[in-house]
Amino acid sequence: MQRCQLGGILHFAIGKSPVNVRDATSEFGDRSNPPILFLHGIRLGREIWTLHAQALAWRYHVVTSDLPGHGALAGVPFTHESVTALLDGIINDVVTAPPLIVGYSLGGYVAMRFASHSPERTSALLLAGCTLDFEGWKWWPYGMSVKFTEMLPRPWYDAFVHASLMATLPRQWVDVVEAIPFDRDVFSQTSAIVRERSHALDAIARYRKPVLVVNGEYDFAFRSDERRFLHRLPQARLRIIHGVDHTGPLRRVAEFTEIVDEFARKVFGK
Repeated sequence: MQRCQLGGILHFAIGKSPVNVRDATSEFGDRSNPPILFLHGIRLGREIWTLHAQALAWRYHVVTSDLPGHGALAGVPFTHESVTALLDGIINDVVTAPPLIVGYSLGGYVAMRFASHSPERTSALLLAGCTLDFEGWKWWPYGMSVKFTEMLPRPWYDAFVHASLMATLPRQWVDVVEAIPFDRDVFSQTSAIVRERSHALDAIARYRKPVLVVNGEYDFAFRSDERRFLHRLPQARLRIIHGVDHTGPLRRVAEFTEIVDEFARKVFGK
């Protein structure tokens, strides 16, 4: 993969086929309004944020983006280089000011990594379902599940993923998610990144702009290091969505949107 600038717009070059960053993003609201960038979790896509974005568009310029390996970027490998290039492209060419980044699950880890290296390119972070630091033994459950799925023939893999989605997502979201193009290699790519470069908490601990941590009450795995994150980020505040698990932003769309709006008004002084 290479990246290049054509007409001031970032492209990922996949073989001979450039992918415009604008093809991987959706915009809602007036560009003169404060920007919010939504980043989704693994095996999802920017479509999961449409309802949230529509509700916020009257006050903010909302941008939703596919991550590499997902949606319009399904052909782009998920690497630190591709993720950084994507976010740089959005901030250079799509928004007009450093955005509040809302990162959910994988998107939260992406937001933390980016903000730790380029804090000046963000206004604040809302981190949902990502207060688990994959250090030491904590990587193994994810790593082993990835190895398991890699061994499955495609029909078995598709059936396994469908069953997993049915078991974890509200029914109305399953069809939406299954229609999103996805490169199953993202699982192994993210597993390798986590194993080689974990300690998300160490990376983000130097960040000093506003942070809001949002977790589902029953998201026990991803709340494992919640207290440590709050201790290392003294400016961070915590919101709990009661009665839900890791899928809180999808199960409680209105409540999560209200949380984003309330935090954004504080960040941007609205």
